[in-house]
Amino acid sequence: MDAELPDKQYLKIGEVSRITSLNSSVLRFWETEFDTLRPVKSRSGQRLYTKKDVELIIRIKALLYEDKLTIAGARNRLSIARGVVDSGKNADGGAAIMDRQVLEEIREELRSLRDLL
Repeated sequence: MDAELPDKQYLKIGEVSRITSLNSSVLRFWETEFDTLRPVKSRSGQRLYTKKDVELIIRIKALLYEDKLTIAGARNRLSIARGVVDSGKNADGGAAIMDRQVLEEIREELRSLRDLL
């Protein structure tokens, strides 16, 4: 986080943009990709972010830019952190097969660890 969070209940998108060093277009895009990121809107349509929203944005930024995860990987990591776990069943009732994306991310992390050794 580049700036301190102001002591306000709601922050406008420009303020959040300055705090997180992200373009407002990125913030709007992330709203479409992450279900948990849903700022309230004023009557005039202005997005109003809570401190919880800003903390989530900072977490997403870290997952994408520091941990180098894809959006799907970041979405998965956030759902795991929230405790949202798939039932392990697919539409047929059989055991679910791990998503190919998740396996690729695990491989990448293992390769990174190997390279450090």
